[in-house]
Amino acid sequence: MQLKTFIAILLFSFVQNFYSQDMRIDYNLVYKENTLSSETVSKKMVLLIQNGESKFCTEKQYQIDSLRSIGFYGFAMGDHVFDVVKDKQNRSSKYYYILADTYKLTEPIQLDWKIEKEVAQKYGYNCQKATLSYKGRNWEAWFTQDIPLQEGPYVFKGLPGLIVEMEDKSHSYKFSFSGLKKNFHKMDFEGVGPKPMEISKNNFKKVMLDYYNDPFREMRTGNVKAKLRDEKGNEIEHDFREMTKNTQTFLKKNNNPIELSEAIKYP
Repeated sequence: MQLKTFIAILLFSFVQNFYSQDMRIDYNLVYKENTLSSETVSKKMVLLIQNGESKFCTEKQYQIDSLRSIGFYGFAMGDHVFDVVKDKQNRSSKYYYILADTYKLTEPIQLDWKIEKEVAQKYGYNCQKATLSYKGRNWEAWFTQDIPLQEGPYVFKGLPGLIVEMEDKSHSYKFSFSGLKKNFHKMDFEGVGPKPMEISKNNFKKVMLDYYNDPFREMRTGNVKAKLRDEKGNEIEHDFREMTKNTQTFLKKNNNPIELSEAIKYP
């Protein structure tokens, strides 16, 4: 065996071994909640890879879950946007939080990637382009075999290298690689607290429509106690009609989900 070939095999084995370990990948996400507006929302996202599975969530939620995993239960508002766990059976479990309830929707990951010939340097890595149509959106992705992980943001995976950039053709969603770490706080991907309720896609849509039609039912019927106060701290009466109207307007206006074909058709 020639020396160059031996060195190449040795280097490849080292790289494969390095990236076969648990890993944290950071992304920046910029997206539009409202397609009719030019305003965007930015979030720092985290992809955690451990024991052959992965979890994708906001950095804020990762920090909250890390504290809770070691027994800290102080009050903290979660940021449950794009909570997804990808398991060893090539399934995605998406977590949705509606009022005090947590729902878990599990389905197989089916991605029909097309690898293109176009190559480019991105984020300091040699990258290649791939395209994908997925649930109502056409995506352009850039992956690098310099990081031999068949992973990426959200449910996206299966390319021969890590996805470092991904954007849909309407420019509503864009994920950008921002860092890689070997050392991070590991935890149970199911998290802590009440066990989520397993739900089907059709039943989830029904839950969302029920919430849209009467978002303050629990407060209105007295099952949940909540007080509203004005700027001076004085308690004020609930105007459920106005509150419902505002909530419904918000839901219809900000109805641009990443899975566009799954958007709820509100009345």
